[in-house]
Amino acid sequence: MRDAGLWSRGRGPGARWRAACDGAVTCGSWAVAPSWGWLLAALPTGRPYAPATGPTGVLTALAVAALFSAHGLGFATLRLTGLPYERARRLVGHAGRPWQSFALTAVLMGGLPLWAGTALPLAERAAAPGTLALLVPALLCVTPLLVAVQAWIRHTFRHRVTRPSYL
Repeated sequence: MRDAGLWSRGRGPGARWRAACDGAVTCGSWAVAPSWGWLLAALPTGRPYAPATGPTGVLTALAVAALFSAHGLGFATLRLTGLPYERARRLVGHAGRPWQSFALTAVLMGGLPLWAGTALPLAERAAAPGTLALLVPALLCVTPLLVAVQAWIRHTFRHRVTRPSYL
């Protein structure tokens, strides 16, 4: 739903179409964030294949959604201009530089899964040696390509957004 809203927003007629697409993006984004929290809550239980239940699952889902929201606001302060920038900057806070909030939430978003993964019995769940013998060389070939594409995209879209630019 989120991707459909992103891709369709600039292709339809009128403000109502854009508002409906914005609603799809918002609903889709708010559905994904708690889902990641729900999955993250299941990792330390030792049963990552079973969803977390009870207050732990709900609180973790809400905390991860709040973290994603703070990360999005930090990103907005880096990319937007004008009134949207001022609104995001007010919500993030004026202390420090705009990139600091984005960097802090990025570190937290990267560290949480790593921390939760330490509770997993990886030795018992690792792939067979034959499978790893195929996967490791493939990853060593593909990972530099993925990093290069990410760097290219970052370089291409590094400037602040000053006007709509639809594909």
